[in-house]
Amino acid sequence: MPVSQVSNFDHWHPCRLHWRVTAVMLADTLERYQEQEKSLISDFKGLCHEDCHHLVGTDGLVHWVDRSSPRRFGKVLGGEIASCRQVARQTGILLDPVYTLAAWEQAVDLCRGDGREAKVAMIHTGGTLGLFGLAQRYPQHFAATANGQA
Repeated sequence: MPVSQVSNFDHWHPCRLHWRVTAVMLADTLERYQEQEKSLISDFKGLCHEDCHHLVGTDGLVHWVDRSSPRRFGKVLGGEIASCRQVARQTGILLDPVYTLAAWEQAVDLCRGDGREAKVAMIHTGGTLGLFGLAQRYPQHFAATANGQA
């Protein structure tokens, strides 16, 4: 069940931490993501000392949002590889159009939201290895140009 995560540090959260987790749903229903969330919380509580249990609620820890441009999982929409390349050129951060671009877009939306500057941290959950497969699938987007840039 793929998901991309973004944390917004401007909100108080029920688990008494000074942040909330916003996660982008990529390939399943809200109900399935919520079931997985409960399972992960239960597993965490099983692994940590009882003194830590109060830090994590039983549910509602994650604010689930739909991807800004929904699609069948694994499908790359026009312009997404170019967006990943632009982010890489501007920031040095490698994104893939399936996983981490969704988190990046959500983080940017959170930063721009409410007309105020939010403190947002994006958790880069990987997906970069998928770029090798994309390079084979879409070679025209990864070939070096005359000036040597990809």
